[in-house]
Amino acid sequence: MPTFKQSLDRINELLYSTREQILRGLSIFTNISFLTSMGILIYAFGADLEADEVSRVFRWLEAMIGIFVVDFLIRMLYSLNRLTFIKEKLLETILVGVFLGANFLYFLGIDIFYILFFFTSLTDFRNFYEFFIIIYLSILFIISTAQASRFLTQIQIQPATTFIISFIVLIFGGGLFLMLPAMTTIQGSMRFIDALFTSASAACVTGLAVQDTATFFTVKGQVVILILIQLGGIGIVSFATFFATFLSQGVGLKQQAMIQDVLSVENIGEAKNTLRQVIILTFLIEFLGAIFVFMAWDLKVDFYSPIPQREIATYADKNSKIVVLLDEKENKAKKEKEKEIKKDSVEVKLEIPTAGEEDTTSTANVIPIAGEEDNTKNAKTDNKEKPKEVAPPPISPSKELNNTLYNKVWYSIFHSISAFCNAGFSLYSGGLNEDVINRCYFLHICIAFIIIFGSLGYTTITDVFSPSKMRERMKMPWKQWTLGSQIAVNMTIVLGIGGMILYFFLEQKQSLAEKNLFEQLVISFFQSITTRTAGFNTVTLNLSSITTATYLLIIFLMFIGAASGSTGGGIKTSTFLMLVYAASASIRGKKNVEMGKRTISPETINQAFSIVAFAIAYNAVCIFVLCILQDNMDIRQLFFEQISAFATVGLSLETTPFLNDWSKSIIILTMYVGRVGTLTLALALTKKVASTSYKYPDAHVMVG
Repeated sequence: MPTFKQSLDRINELLYSTREQILRGLSIFTNISFLTSMGILIYAFGADLEADEVSRVFRWLEAMIGIFVVDFLIRMLYSLNRLTFIKEKLLETILVGVFLGANFLYFLGIDIFYILFFFTSLTDFRNFYEFFIIIYLSILFIISTAQASRFLTQIQIQPATTFIISFIVLIFGGGLFLMLPAMTTIQGSMRFIDALFTSASAACVTGLAVQDTATFFTVKGQVVILILIQLGGIGIVSFATFFATFLSQGVGLKQQAMIQDVLSVENIGEAKNTLRQVIILTFLIEFLGAIFVFMAWDLKVDFYSPIPQREIATYADKNSKIVVLLDEKENKAKKEKEKEIKKDSVEVKLEIPTAGEEDTTSTANVIPIAGEEDNTKNAKTDNKEKPKEVAPPPISPSKELNNTLYNKVWYSIFHSISAFCNAGFSLYSGGLNEDVINRCYFLHICIAFIIIFGSLGYTTITDVFSPSKMRERMKMPWKQWTLGSQIAVNMTIVLGIGGMILYFFLEQKQSLAEKNLFEQLVISFFQSITTRTAGFNTVTLNLSSITTATYLLIIFLMFIGAASGSTGGGIKTSTFLMLVYAASASIRGKKNVEMGKRTISPETINQAFSIVAFAIAYNAVCIFVLCILQDNMDIRQLFFEQISAFATVGLSLETTPFLNDWSKSIIILTMYVGRVGTLTLALALTKKVASTSYKYPDAHVMVG
């Protein structure tokens, strides 16, 4: 009788004889199933479905998860070393274990999801369960994306080209997502150009908005915007590479070269380790920032949830009261004429109570039919006449009071990520300039420091704040930050304090006129920080609310932007400093440009001049085109809008919603160019010369 080991060997021999054919067919089937599940998930997430339709969709998603589990078990069965397979696929193993464990407990009569739901103070178990399904499938999507990132090494294109293509894919993908019906509060879908503009603004961490984020987008739409901000802040390629390293999938040289370009890492060998530190520190700073923002909300601050128009219409159908107004002095002999009067004088009384208020129908909320005068003071209702039903008028996107703990946490997370990624998106219609919010000065300080962390650049963050670097400097106190880190930190301090002082004195008779000294200092500090990269605003910005000198100061700070390797745009602080040092060396007759006891290479100086020259030329052309397309606007508004888009700042002189479609296209392109960087774009679009081993005779040309 054969032993257990002999039986196992025979089974393995039988399995391995069909291994290649089974795995090939399984791979095709699994890929088709995965794409199908993603399509179903997008449909469930973005379509307006009834409750029974949602149930059917999630039954399909549960079946897709079952297919994933079966696929994993078959691949493990056919693996040459099953223990090694489990170690390499640890996250997938955990997911399979969770699925099998939950189903086994359910078979025994224990519903683990209902037990978890019981400890949460939520009211809808179905939404709670569907949330877990979505998270489960999202993790599977991340795993698949990380595995697919390995194929980047097989594509024969430059790393810079891959980087700029990834942003194009992200922008268009985000735009299509935002066009789904469930993403907005309006009836139907968002216009393509507006969806593309919003997606580009979020992915390029700019903050310009053609629609109000607080009321126009549902919570789902706001989640999509936040994901675009996070992916755009670090880069989708960076995320894919990070998860590939985390999941032990391996990282090729091309991926490391892309990360080196994105994060401005000096040594390609350090790219992978730097990326891990960057992702971990990013999530840590955003998490701590959310905690501080949560604690900084004033007790008087209210939080809201957007209300879709379809829900308003449903509420109106059930709760609106139709009031027919008649004049008591009308003669009974004029009944036929009165019918016409009724049609002309019908008014709709519609009131939607906010959270915490009773459903009342006071005459103060009477909405007159368009084109008629408001005669409610003199008119009285004919109680004997049966009210005539009239369809309620269209209702614009709105919001309702929602001061729950969950909503407060959501607001804190959204603003923390938006601040660190220097995006400038807010869940308040007026941004941080909304009533009550504009007086939460501790909140302004918290957000300002989160913005500073994000604007320093990822390499600077890891160099200054990573535990390993800090321990190393404690052991060797003489070891300093890298030159790039010193430039980033020093320029942030100089421009931040300098901008604060100038804004403080320039705005004494304008935006700071009615503030005390502490308020003036906080506002000046916040505006100096946010102007360079973030786009949040705590004061009203238009041509009449600020001085001309402040207008020029803001444009100057926006054009310089943040540090290299950060989420901010502009020409970057290091580029500006290089120009200053190069000009100083040229005036003083020095042969070399020296900085921090180091010599800056001529190639670096040439790159700095190229970046500035391209930025000036590009913005000049775009402003010229915008003046043609928007001849009804002040050139100062268009100039401000263009520089804000190029520097991915997001400040606006109340201009963005009034741009026509062609102007929006120009701004979309500008935001994209500002995010990927002029130098990266030039490297991707130009072809290097075949040889530089020759030199023509010198020539003398007068300059200046």
